[in-house]
Amino acid sequence: MKKVIQTPSFENLINDFDRYVKVKNYKQGKGKMFQSCVSEFLIWLEEKGINKIKSVTSKQSIDYFEYLTTRPNKRRAGTLAEKTIKLHLYAIGLFQKNLLEKKEIENGFYIPSIGSGNQTPRNILSVEEIKIVYLSCQNALEQAVLSLAYGCGLRRSEIEALNVRDIQFSNGMLLVRNGKGGKRREVPMSDSVLEYLKKYLYKERGQKLDSKNQLEEAFFINSKGKRMTGEHLNDTLKKMIEQTNNYELIKKDLTLHCLRHSIATHLQENNAGFDFIRRFLGHSEINTTYIYAIKNKKRKPVTTF
Repeated sequence: MKKVIQTPSFENLINDFDRYVKVKNYKQGKGKMFQSCVSEFLIWLEEKGINKIKSVTSKQSIDYFEYLTTRPNKRRAGTLAEKTIKLHLYAIGLFQKNLLEKKEIENGFYIPSIGSGNQTPRNILSVEEIKIVYLSCQNALEQAVLSLAYGCGLRRSEIEALNVRDIQFSNGMLLVRNGKGGKRREVPMSDSVLEYLKKYLYKERGQKLDSKNQLEEAFFINSKGKRMTGEHLNDTLKKMIEQTNNYELIKKDLTLHCLRHSIATHLQENNAGFDFIRRFLGHSEINTTYIYAIKNKKRKPVTTF
């Protein structure tokens, strides 16, 4: 027996969405495909005990996406095709747009996206590519920058603002005092990251200080002994990439934030939990973390640098 919406408010919403699709003249093939997709979403919410549209969060949206990826196909063997999942997500996006325009909800919830196959996004480096960049480093400064952007997943602004006292060598933790949104967090450092940071701090950094700026707090300093800017840090990365002489890497036009995306992806590939990655990256919401999620959930050996 076909399931139908039970909640009166949900029924009103789907009827309003039906009018919205017709007025906007959204093309959806035969029948009412968009309406059917949204009806299935609302019925799923009911089964989860949610009967108020304002109660829907990004977490429920993510859970529903997971449901779609495993839901049996009603017309043939197996699960839903990627094209069908995209249709469902697009329909929910239109539905949310209508909800916002009608002021049924004040804030939108995150709607996951699905890519084609397992292709790695253009600005994400593979583990092997990360190794290539490390091997191409010509000094301790470059190794330290790479370690903070990739090994610790710091934002460019967080690397720029980092002070010497923020790196706690005794307990292997790095302190971000003023992250995005003014949030403070502690980031664990691997043994190799610690070694790279020590090497830069005790060997190269001191050579750039003179008698006038011995009290400079900044961890990364320029040739004048002053705090290195974010632009200078990005230029350092670009120089490192050019040193690889790897055409595929060079044409990616990489930035420090790409390294942050890369470590997030690699953590997910190794089955790190969303909550751990959220804390590691300093995300305030789980939906931001989910952007980095990949389809492959098979456990792989963890590689650290």
